[in-house]
Amino acid sequence: MGRRAKWKDYVDLYFIIRDHYSITEISEHARSIFPTFQSAQFIEQLAYHEDINYSEAVEYLIPDPPSDAEVKEFLRRVSLED
Repeated sequence: MGRRAKWKDYVDLYFIIRDHYSITEISEHARSIFPTFQSAQFIEQLAYHEDINYSEAVEYLIPDPPSDAEVKEFLRRVSLED
């Protein structure tokens, strides 16, 4: 996220965190693959939405997708919980 900050990645993380894995679980797995992974930086990136690239359209596979505002608010909220 830090190098490319694409909106579709934030949307993917919204669904992953909402429905499957906690931020802690994601961080632990990422650290096992990338030993220099920084959980604190990842959490900050979840809540920072200023430099996001929206150039690629998000294709939702559900009939009633969340709004951009809902995704952002959810990611902000969970970043403060963990």
